[in-house]
Amino acid sequence: MTEVRLRVRTVSEIVDAAFALYKRDASQYTLLMAIAVTPQLITQIVLSSGSNLGFGTIMIGFTSFLVSMFTYTVGTAAITKFGAAVYLGEEAHLDATVRSVIPKVGRILWAGFLKGLLYFLGVLFFFVGWLYVAARWFAVTSAIVLEDSRTAAAFSRSTALSNGRKGHILITLMLVGIIYIALYIGVIIMAAIVKSQMITAILVAAFQIVAYPIVALTDMLLYYDCRIRSEGFDIEQMAASMGFEAGSAQGAAGATP
Repeated sequence: MTEVRLRVRTVSEIVDAAFALYKRDASQYTLLMAIAVTPQLITQIVLSSGSNLGFGTIMIGFTSFLVSMFTYTVGTAAITKFGAAVYLGEEAHLDATVRSVIPKVGRILWAGFLKGLLYFLGVLFFFVGWLYVAARWFAVTSAIVLEDSRTAAAFSRSTALSNGRKGHILITLMLVGIIYIALYIGVIIMAAIVKSQMITAILVAAFQIVAYPIVALTDMLLYYDCRIRSEGFDIEQMAASMGFEAGSAQGAAGATP
């Protein structure tokens, strides 16, 4: 059971809770991200070792792109699912978590494509429209992964959860984004000093493996924070837990001769 309790949180508390969850099972999260980014890293190393961009190289790059999309989606979805189980005090097993998210990859990718189009349209509206898109549809992936929603239902679900809370959502996303970008800039500066494409690719991949789980966990915690605020999800979980324990006690009493 994690020390991160199920309750309403401020912006900074959500990010703090993401770091707490990460520290509890850091090896699991980094393993998932390592699997996610490895195909892309291998391709970058292979391509950086040669200068001829022939048809074979193009096919290698395209195949790697498709494989990376799959592995990255599985990795980030598994982080969300695994982190949610720990947050709710449930048993979390890495292999079972990965198996459970694989059937949802198609929906997640389709939802990501649709969100990408919405982000593009948002940029056209004085460049600030993408902030609205980020706030309104922040929980699309979480709804698919944690509620097994279909794509259209996930967009509707995120819209409902964001109602009246877009400022809270946006500030939370911006805070974790600023932290991530600041650390990323540090990695890029280090890579610029080294001046090697291969080492740069390795440094960036290592950074993603270590740092990106924080972003995914923040998204998951933000999803539950909005559920707690709008649906009393913490009280619902508490009541369900008490009801289960009471039912078990009654069953045990009935079995006593």
